[in-house]
Formats: sequence, structure tokens, C-alpha cells
Amino acid sequence: MIFKGVCTALITPFKQDKSIDYVALERLINNQIEARVSAILILGTTGESATVDYYERDEIIRFARRLIKKPIKLIVGTGSNNTSSAVKNTIQAKRLGADAVLCVTPYYNKTTQNGIIEYYKNIDSINIPFFVYNVPSRTGVNILPNTYTKLCNLKSIAGIKEANGNIEHILEVFEKVDNQKIYCGNDNLSFIFHSLGANGIISVTSNAFPKDVVYAWKSLVEHKKYSKKFYSINKDLFIEPNPIPVKYVLAKLKLIKNELREPLIKLQENHKKVLDGDLKNI
Repeated sequence: MIFKGVCTALITPFKQDKSIDYVALERLINNQIEARVSAILILGTTGESATVDYYERDEIIRFARRLIKKPIKLIVGTGSNNTSSAVKNTIQAKRLGADAVLCVTPYYNKTTQNGIIEYYKNIDSINIPFFVYNVPSRTGVNILPNTYTKLCNLKSIAGIKEANGNIEHILEVFEKVDNQKIYCGNDNLSFIFHSLGANGIISVTSNAFPKDVVYAWKSLVEHKKYSKKFYSINKDLFIEPNPIPVKYVLAKLKLIKNELREPLIKLQENHKKVLDGDLKNI
């Protein structure tokens, strides 16, 4: 088991010139450490990995590794729609001291279930713990529960980040997969996953409210209180493509500059009002 509880899918902060803002990145990482999250994921979808090049990845991983010490685990997003790129990214993460990697399913290519299995076999061969990441709303392909049973036989698999919001699919995954391998990938469904026995969450909300998310995962009683209080913002943080809304919130909290790399652009004005209302309510 790499971690239990809360892993924050950390954003990548940028300066106005779109270069990496390492001062803000250190501030964000220290906030997570202070909140006692169990793990920090860098360079995932929330970290705008699609617009971060290989050399920037090298710098970011080295920087994060210097700051993140045991028992907190460093996880690096390495997935790609090109298997050779995913392998290259995974080898890089292993070389730079990552505790594990998270690999999203190949997107856009829309491979078959057997193709998904072969993709993860390539990652498995690198001998670093890895998380499978299923997010069909962004990739265009869904991992079927029966495919998970085959993936769970791979020697280096550490867990599954399940971000398919279909409840029937989720229930079938829990039926077929060991609960200790399942992690919630949607903040708005965290209480459901916790109730079903999931091992934890890889969270976007915890970028801004890490202590609250950590506290929620201590017990179902506390999680129910959290879910009621954070219901609206957990939903509205995806009112536009992630990480556009969470970067707006973090900028409102004066933790980062609200800068993204195109093709992502800043939050629409009408959506700012929605999130402002959520923050006021919290």
C-alpha cells in the first residue's frame, strides 16, 4: 500500500510569463505537508501535464522530491496516449525518486480493453508502483470492471483511481476489486467511495482545503458533515475543465497567481460568481 487517506492532485502554478512559479509551488507543497496529507500527486491532469515539457517535468519532480519527505509519498503523473512516452515519463519519475506513478489510460486513440492491458503491462515492466487512472469523460475510453481483475494481477499495481461517475460502474468495480486498491477520483463522490470501503481519494478540492479533506477521511461520521458543507464547491470545482476553477479559488485565497497554459483559459465571469458564493458559504 502506497498511501491510505488523502492524496492531493496538485496544480502546477505559473507566473504571468507562463514559466513555473517555484515560490508558489513550495507554498502549496508546504500547505499540504502541514495538513498531513498522505501523498501528493504532481504532474497529473490537475497539474496541466499536457503542457509541461520533459525538461520542466525533470525540474518539478526534483523540486518536489526535495520538499516532500516520509511518511508523505510523492506520486508523479506519467500517462500518455503514446505508450513509449508513458514509459519514458515513468522511467524519469523512478530515476528521480518518486514513490509511485499514476498513469491515465491512453486518451483520444480509444484503444480496446486488451490494448489497455498491454499499455499497463509496459508500465508494470519498469518496476515502480503505479496507479491506474480511469477518467472516461476526458479520455474517451472506459476501463471495464472485468479488465480491472486482469490489471490487478500485475506485480507493481498499487491501486486504481476511479473517476467514472456512473454509480452502477462504481458498484461493480467494488464487487470485483479489492477495496484496498480503490481510490476515489471524483471529489463529489468521496462519501460514497468512503462508505463502500475505498482506501482513499486523489483530490482536487484538497488543493484549497487540505485539512478539511484529511479530517473527512478519518471517519464516516466526519465525512458526512464534510460532504454536506462542501457539496456545492466539490461540484462547482468542475464547472469548467479542471484545473481552471481550482486555480481561480487558489488565487482568491492568495496562494497562487491565476495563470494557466493555453489552450486552458481563465474562468468565465458568471462562473466566478458561483465559486465566490461557494467560498462565502464555506
